[in-house]
Amino acid sequence: MPSLAFDVVVDVSGRAEGLTLALGLVRPRGTVVLKSTFHGTTPLEAWPIVVDEVTLVGSRCGPFTAALDLLTRTVVQTAPLVAAEYPLNAHRAAFEAAKTRLKVLFRM
Repeated sequence: MPSLAFDVVVDVSGRAEGLTLALGLVRPRGTVVLKSTFHGTTPLEAWPIVVDEVTLVGSRCGPFTAALDLLTRTVVQTAPLVAAEYPLNAHRAAFEAAKTRLKVLFRM
C-alpha cells in the first residue's frame, strides 16, 4: 500500500480491490466513501477499520440534474480522470487497458 493518508477517500473505481486500496489510503479517523458497484465480492479485513476508527459510508446516486448541469457548464473538469480514449473498433485494447487504468472511454 502507498504510504499516504487522506482525510477522505472516495472509491469510484468499479473494482473489487478498490475498497482495499481506499482503506489503505485513509488516515486514522478518516472517512472512506464507497461509491463503486461491481459484480462479485470484495475481501474485507475489518480490524483496521475498528482500530483506526475509520468511517465507512456507502453512497448510491446523487442529484443527476444538478450533476449534469455542472458538467454541461464545465464547472467540473473531467479530462484529468480519463486515462485513455479508444475508437469503438479498438474495444479489445480498451478493455485490456481498463484493467490497469483509472478510466477508459470509447470515442463514438
